[in-house]
Amino acid sequence: MQYIEVTELAGVRSALIRFRSRGSALTFELYPMIHLAEPAFYEEVTARLRASCDLVIAEGVQGGTAALALTRSYRSLGGHERLGLVVQDIDFATLGVPVVCPDMSGAEFDDRWRRLPLRERATLAVLVPAYVAGMRLLGTRRFLARYLQLEDLPGDDEEETEFWAGTEDLVLHRRDRLLIDAVTHVHHARAGRTEPFTAGILYGAAHMRAVTTALMDLGYRPAGSQWLTVFTLDDPGAA
Repeated sequence: MQYIEVTELAGVRSALIRFRSRGSALTFELYPMIHLAEPAFYEEVTARLRASCDLVIAEGVQGGTAALALTRSYRSLGGHERLGLVVQDIDFATLGVPVVCPDMSGAEFDDRWRRLPLRERATLAVLVPAYVAGMRLLGTRRFLARYLQLEDLPGDDEEETEFWAGTEDLVLHRRDRLLIDAVTHVHHARAGRTEPFTAGILYGAAHMRAVTTALMDLGYRPAGSQWLTVFTLDDPGAA
């Protein structure tokens, strides 16, 4: 299943996907997020959450220093004149629906980060600032889109996969399990009721494979999708 698509005509698009189960009034809506986008993308997602969701399950490591360091690669690019993109800025307090965040606490993330092999932490300490500097100096939307395409595909380099095993487990798999626990809890609490109820899942696109697998294991199937434009490929600040 494709969650992020890149085309010359439409640019980068995210697939809003609905999952339903036969005989149940519970719907799950998946919002695969890119954390750097045109303002209109976040405005549209916000409007859809307000209009259609009764609950939002949202990503977000609260506090801590390690998560802030790792997300610096996109946070520092928000508002860059050439790219014309902003960092994800959805204000959950204004949605008017309950929001739950099953993600790690900042303290837990920091603790597990310190347990990673030194080689992984040291390599990231070099790569993240270098990537940020390069993007601020020469980066384009097209390069960013290419990076997103590569990230959406499973790696086939065994040595590279093994090198980053600890980081991938922390950033992706451990947090996937927390998210799946929350989704399963909503399923058990609401699936047997007759009144319609929609739960929106607002997480980074990389987490959506795990969510899809969990929902299908619970008996849900895709019941419709719609592409939302994240950003076009033209750099508004380029002369």
